[in-house]
Amino acid sequence: MKSIKSKIQISMLSVVLIGSVLIGVITALLNASGIDDVMTKTLGPATQMAADAVEWKMGNYWTALQEAASSDIFRESNPTAPELVPLREEIAQRNGFLYTGKMDASGFSSTGYNYAKEDYFQQCKSTM
Repeated sequence: MKSIKSKIQISMLSVVLIGSVLIGVITALLNASGIDDVMTKTLGPATQMAADAVEWKMGNYWTALQEAASSDIFRESNPTAPELVPLREEIAQRNGFLYTGKMDASGFSSTGYNYAKEDYFQQCKSTM
């Protein structure tokens, strides 16, 4: 037969164990809900800021491209023309680019490389 002491210990242990499990489950559910709220409030604005930064940077590239395209010498010269070198270097330096070049419709570039067989060149050419 069990003593009163062991009966009390078993009943107390079960109450404490059930209470601890219940508190753990409630805490886990509240934490998950809180994390979802924090992520919703912070991730949305963070992704919007990143998208705005990319859009701004791409706008800068587009501006440099329009600048080059508006120049008669850039439009009318072949990619390796020596008179293009100072203009290309100036555009690159002013916009923080490492290099600015020109490519003709057949894929020949100012570096002397022919991009005609590259997949991305073919894809761009087919969409024009």
